[in-house]
Amino acid sequence: MSSAGPWYRSYPLAALFVASGLFVAVTVAHVIANRTGEAVDILYALPVALLAMSFGLRGGVSGAAIGLALFAVVELAVGAGDIDATGWISRAAALVLLGVLLGRATDQVEAGRRHTIAEAEARQRWEERAMRQAEGLEISDSLLQHLAVAKWMLEAGQDESAIEVLTSTMATGERMVAALLPMKHSGGDAVPRAGERTNSP
Repeated sequence: MSSAGPWYRSYPLAALFVASGLFVAVTVAHVIANRTGEAVDILYALPVALLAMSFGLRGGVSGAAIGLALFAVVELAVGAGDIDATGWISRAAALVLLGVLLGRATDQVEAGRRHTIAEAEARQRWEERAMRQAEGLEISDSLLQHLAVAKWMLEAGQDESAIEVLTSTMATGERMVAALLPMKHSGGDAVPRAGERTNSP
């Protein structure tokens, strides 16, 4: 079954590359704008959100950890030291909560989608089985009716007519049963149905 989901679910490797590029871009912008007082580091939420939506809870947690690590490296290496403990905690809490909550929600949506697909496939199998049972009952009734007619003819002494009815019944039953069975192939050649002959060299 083909996937019709968003691109970051259909192409996780591409989502990983995009997230990596965002981490690099935000880190470079963070270094450049570090002494200007601009809160560029808040943009780490973008790759974290992308990873959470692409890979679920594990992606969200991993993205939050990467974002916090990059933020810490920049601040410790070239930071102006103007971010206090509250600033560190607020940034950590924001990224972690974003990664956890969005990642968990993504996992729940994906689980619901798979459950819906599984239910649809199970319902389709049940409908096909019910249809085959109904067709089987129809074949059984048809054959019994023809056999009853043939039996009546035999009892009435109409042997030739009974044989004709039996022959016709066998051919009809064979066709009806063959219609229910899928054609099987072996090496590109169809397996002959009952009553058919193969031409051997």
